Order: sequence, then C-alpha cells, then structure tokens
Amino acid sequence: MAQSTSYNTAGNREDLTDAISILEPESTPFISMMKKAKATGTFVEVQADKLSSPDFSGVSEGEDVSSFTNQVADRARLGNYVQKFRDTWKVSDIQQLVDTAGVASEKANCESKSVRNVKRSIEAAFCSSQDRQAEAGSGTPYKTRGMFKWLGVGGQPSDVPTDYQSVAADTTGTQTEATFNTVLQELYEANGMPGGQLTLLAGPSLKQEISNFSRAVASVQNTYNVTQSADSKKITLTVNFYEGDFGNVAIIPTLWNLRTSGSDTVDGDAGLLIDPEYVAMHTLKAESSTTLEDQGGGSRGYVDVIAALSCLSPKAHGYFN
Repeated sequence: MAQSTSYNTAGNREDLTDAISILEPESTPFISMMKKAKATGTFVEVQADKLSSPDFSGVSEGEDVSSFTNQVADRARLGNYVQKFRDTWKVSDIQQLVDTAGVASEKANCESKSVRNVKRSIEAAFCSSQDRQAEAGSGTPYKTRGMFKWLGVGGQPSDVPTDYQSVAADTTGTQTEATFNTVLQELYEANGMPGGQLTLLAGPSLKQEISNFSRAVASVQNTYNVTQSADSKKITLTVNFYEGDFGNVAIIPTLWNLRTSGSDTVDGDAGLLIDPEYVAMHTLKAESSTTLEDQGGGSRGYVDVIAALSCLSPKAHGYFN
C-alpha cells in the first residue's frame, strides 16, 4: 500500500538552523604587532644608518686634526611600493528581501566577509616572499615586498646595501635548541638586538619543534627534572616564551608564512623572527567600504586598503625556512 513518507511528501519544512559556521584562520599577528604609519605616496622610503667600527688606536700627543669623518656616508634609503587590496560583494534585490537562516541582512553579511577577506590578504602578502613591483599598466599592479623577501628568501633584494641585509637564518631542517640558539646568536652579533624583545611567527611544524625543546629536556634523566603540581590535572610541555642566552622570544603560531596568492597551502616549517620595533605598516588609504550605485540588480560594493610593508632594517630580523 502506498504511504506518505518523508521523502515523497511535498511541503515538509527543512530544519535549517540559524547558524553559519566559518572555519577559516582570521588571526593576523604580524599586522597586529607592527607599528602603524601613514603613507603619502606610492613609494614609501625609510632611512637606515650604522655606526663605525670601534677605533682605539690612540692619538699622538700634539697631533692636529687634519681629516674628518663623513658620519652620514653609510646612510641608506630602503623603499617599498604600496599595494591595493580589495574584495567585492553583490547581493541581488530579491535575496536581500527573503528570509535567510542565520543572516539578519545579506548585504551586511557580505560586506563583513569582504572586510575579513582583505585583512587576511594583507597578512598573507606581508608574510610572503613576493618582491616589490611598480605599476606598469593593466595586469601589472603595484605590489609590496613581503617580509621573507626583505630578509633574503629567494635572493637578497638588490636595493638593500650589504650592511643592512639580514644575516640570521636557518634553512637546515628540523629545529633543535642548538640550531635555534645559533640564529639568536647571529642576530645578536649583527645588531645587539636593540629592541630587546623578539617575536617568532612560527608555522605549525616549527612551533611543534620548538615545544619539543621542553620534552627533550624532560626526557633527560639525572640532568634536569620538570616538576609540576598535579592540582591542575594537566601536564604542560609547550614553549610559548623562550628565554635564551641572546634574548627573549615570544612564540606565536601562524598560518600565513610563505603562502602564494590565492593558495591555502601552509608552510608549516617557516618562521619570521621579528623585532617589532623595526617593522611598520604604512597606509595610503585606510580600510574603507564603498557601496556602489544599485543599477537594478541589487546592492553591490567593495572593501579596499592601500598599504605598504616597511622593513626599517632587515638586519634587525631573522627567519627559519
């Protein structure tokens, strides 16, 4: 006998919950930590300088001053182009009117997503190895140089003088405490770490390797014991702050290092060792949302930002790759 079932009866209401889940990384630690400044042109320049090597050869009694030192001879200009970041949205007139589960306003929802997309794009570009590019007509837009390129990944930028190039890096593979400390030592020997506090933006694999430092120590018998109260009912074997012989490092996991444009591939082994005092975001146009004229089909618009990454001195930073 024919019967009414859930799959052959018209009119059954669907159980569509009023919730929309977006599981995508949104944390942008690099943008959050850096200095903020205003750009006034499409090419942003900063100046770097250095001190002379110590001279303690002495001066003979009665010797007159016959020569002089040009104290600005080593001053260099470091520049980067701005880049326009934009994400668009459009909602049909009918879609805006219908009742959509989990969305009070489809227009507001789409505009909000565009803001979040632009923020992610900026973080990924700033953490990339792309080189700067001047505008050269359609298809060749301005591009800002990413931090990994500033530090020499894929070759040192030709416009950065040798005295200001990054010298602290490790590309050998799995990090141990010894290799990690070697990079910190290289950075200290290069500049003395004037900022005093470093931040490592570490890919997931690199973060795990650093946390293994504590596990390796805990596993060594009769050398070092890790004692932890059982009251908390947990065991902590992770490293979020590293105190070394050559400086302190706050370690923050990130999913943005060395991504290519339009790719979701994460480079888990890459890491940016940053002195926040020597990196900045110069903004030519702050984040803005523009609603365009409705030409009959519905609301449309875009969100955009124009900004450049300024590396005040590549020598102040290091990387793992």
